[in-house]
Amino acid sequence: MRRMIAIATLLFCLTPLLLCAESAVLDGVEFCWRVPANGGADGRIMVLFGGRNWPARKTLETFRFDELADRHGLFLLAASFRDRKYWEPQAWSGPLLLRAVTLIERRYGLSSRKLLLYGYSAGGQCSNLFYAWMPERVAAWGAHGCGVYFRGEIAHPVPAFLSCGVRDAERFAISREFVYRYREAGGALLWKYSLESGHELTPEALTLARAWFDAFLSGERCRSFGEDDTGRIVPASRLDSIDPEFRNPLYDGAVTELWKR
Repeated sequence: MRRMIAIATLLFCLTPLLLCAESAVLDGVEFCWRVPANGGADGRIMVLFGGRNWPARKTLETFRFDELADRHGLFLLAASFRDRKYWEPQAWSGPLLLRAVTLIERRYGLSSRKLLLYGYSAGGQCSNLFYAWMPERVAAWGAHGCGVYFRGEIAHPVPAFLSCGVRDAERFAISREFVYRYREAGGALLWKYSLESGHELTPEALTLARAWFDAFLSGERCRSFGEDDTGRIVPASRLDSIDPEFRNPLYDGAVTELWKR
């Protein structure tokens, strides 16, 4: 009987989902994180923001960034933020998140490195607004179905990825306006929209997000660029044939193929 229980426990902890995620409560907010299989002192932290008021574990389990995390030594961190306009980091959620980041860095002996951010819906707002609040701490960020973006000057653009469903009409229009503004400020931003989807977080959006972060973390170069709406792709040598506000930096391989669909 004991052997059966031991085997069941082992299987429970070996599932690819986040059943063995670590957690801590800071000021009443639960933070959950997943330790990568290849975690070491050179690991870095990726913060995942779920939909409005999502529990941290739901975010980790829904996004399924496990394989990406193991490949690149990412500690996946999510917070059970709730209400109190948590998407506005300057109020309280930003300093609290940084406390959680420091906790992980100290517990696992990590060097303090720039963060990666990705979020959906209200979590997309977090990804964008947290980046704007601490641009010097962010290496790259992405969002899906985001409807609120910061309006201030874009002084420190970093690589970014945005996606949205066309049927999510209001968020689509708001996102597109920000895309143009970010690119015109010098930001390298990949923009992907789906004609068939609305506000839902689709498997296709997550697949492209994983591929984009994978290419970024692998240090791939953008040797070609795609044009919004027309889908035209040109080599880097013809970069100037696409206006900056319509320009998608494309990594070779998976990202390009997924963007073309």
